Order: sequence, then C-alpha cells, then structure tokens
Amino acid sequence: MPPSLPVRLRARLSRATPPREEFVARHVAGRSFADVGCMWEVHGGIAFAAEAAGAGEVSGMDLMGETPEYQAEYQRRGSKLRFVQGDLHDELALARLGVHDVVWCSGVLYHAPHPLLTLERLRSVTGQTLLLATETLPERPLARNVCVFAPKPGSHPTHTEPFDPARGYVNWYWGITPSALRTMLAATGFTVTEEHRTPFHTTVVARKN
Repeated sequence: MPPSLPVRLRARLSRATPPREEFVARHVAGRSFADVGCMWEVHGGIAFAAEAAGAGEVSGMDLMGETPEYQAEYQRRGSKLRFVQGDLHDELALARLGVHDVVWCSGVLYHAPHPLLTLERLRSVTGQTLLLATETLPERPLARNVCVFAPKPGSHPTHTEPFDPARGYVNWYWGITPSALRTMLAATGFTVTEEHRTPFHTTVVARKN
C-alpha cells in the first residue's frame, strides 16, 4: 500500500468493527468496567457508554488529565465515573485503579515500548475479560507472529508521524500482526475467545486464565 494513501481511506481501513460503544455494551451489564486510555480524543466516551449500558462500578484511566469535553459530558450525564490519572506501567497508579471485571483498552499497545509488559499490567487489573483494540499490520507471507519495530512513515498505511524517542508514548513503537497479538496475549495469561479484524485493525475479547 503506497505511503500516499489518502487520509480518508486510511481511516476507513483502520476503523474498528464492530462499533466500539456497541461492542463494549455487550460485555458490561452488571459488571465493573475500566477503560485504560480513556481520554485521548475519546473524552471518556467509551466509559460513559459502558455506564449507560448498565455496568456497575465504572472507572477510566489515562496519562493525560480530564479534558473540558470529558468534564462537560460528566456533568451532563450526572455520571459516577471515577477517573484515575496515571501511567498504565506505574504499579501505584494501577493500584489506585484497582481490578475490574471487564477492562477495555484501545489504541495503546502499539504506542508502548514494551508491549508484553503493557499486557501484563492490563492483566493485573483485569478480573475476567480484556477487550483490546489495536492497529495491526497484515500477516506476512510465510511468517507468523511478526512485529515491526518503530515503523517509519510509509511502512504502515495508517501511520504517518515520524518516530522521535523524545515524544514517548506519542510514537508508534510497534506494528503488530494479528497472529503476534494472539501469541502475546497467550504469553501474558489470556485466551482469545473472539476476534474482529479490518485490514489494519484488530479487536479481541480475551479471557483471563
């Protein structure tokens, strides 16, 4: 796929399916729920959707603080959502978040320098089910479990930003194939029970072993 792939086409090819709010709603009724990475460009929207779908205790966590959009929606809904600001890789921040029956994490894994550690941290706060969504690369011919480190612009059709170590989690550290994602989940104590894929995006339901 050429690096000049139009923005709209890149967005369509990487768009999650099924729709995130509907997907999460199927799993949360009567169960506690946490959205890890809840704020960036989402403003708590998935956590609010889980609350509306009948989740019990609902929490959100993000490295960035509450956005004005989040605060306005929180007030409009009369929400009881609990927000924890902190790094997923910080054990003290995870302790503040606590364990939840269902954990949703979207758009985080490929931004993490050490994705196995990221999955281990997610497992530590997952009571039963992890709902994980991530950009992925197509499978490589004659090769499985492939990850591409620090993809440069053009090596991933939905990624155009140059890699800069000084920008931390803003970077795309990894291009992950679906088979590699499943294997990493297995290595960190999860069993994938459901998978949804578009050409450059994968969403899974994973049971904690």
